[in-house]
Amino acid sequence: MTKLFLIPKPKPYATLRLFCFPYAGGAPNIFMPWLNKLPDNVELILVQLPGRGARLMETPHNKMSSIIDELMQHHSFITQKPYAFFGHSLGSRVAYELALTLHKNNQTLPLKIIASGSRAPHLESHKTPIYHLSEPDFIAELRELNGTPKEVLDNVELMELFLPLLRADFEIADCYRAEEQPLPVPISVFFGHEDVDVTPPMIDAWQALSALPITKHAFNGGHFFINSHSDLVAKSVSQLINTL
Repeated sequence: MTKLFLIPKPKPYATLRLFCFPYAGGAPNIFMPWLNKLPDNVELILVQLPGRGARLMETPHNKMSSIIDELMQHHSFITQKPYAFFGHSLGSRVAYELALTLHKNNQTLPLKIIASGSRAPHLESHKTPIYHLSEPDFIAELRELNGTPKEVLDNVELMELFLPLLRADFEIADCYRAEEQPLPVPISVFFGHEDVDVTPPMIDAWQALSALPITKHAFNGGHFFINSHSDLVAKSVSQLINTL
């Protein structure tokens, strides 16, 4: 199996696969707490892009198109069984772009996309780009975002390793903008009540990307509610995919 997909608990008998895409700078292990919280028939598959985990020394992608190119090389694996996508923040936008590309290539589509903590990807980012800032300024912005562990930010050696990945991820987050094309796929949108970066109009705009009515699910917490309320998020995901 390619390093692109981590399957922490293989289930050959699974009737559904859940592919999970982390946020900018995030590693696939953020989804490990879900492992024993999903339905027995669901196989959890974590997407591990270059620059993290076992792929730490690989050059990270800095364009959405190159992420999708890599994923599409494995379209037969992705579509092998009924499947759903979950992404958080930038991961939500990767999930949508991959589903759109699969659709354009007449491949089997996901049964559901769960888009968490993200504006609709056809909207322009309202934030000032940070990926090109000087190292001190970039690290200061990362501290403000509160998504990178403090122990990483405070460790000079670790930051030397992770800065190329963080810059590449934020270049995609800052610059990528999707086509506005509704997919014949139901989309559920997760958001944090205290997330100042993802406003109600940005959440509602996901409706333009699905031909079916979207559903919205609110959680306590800010942008990284996926970490602070991991059990509740896993429970909501389980409830949604149980109906597929």
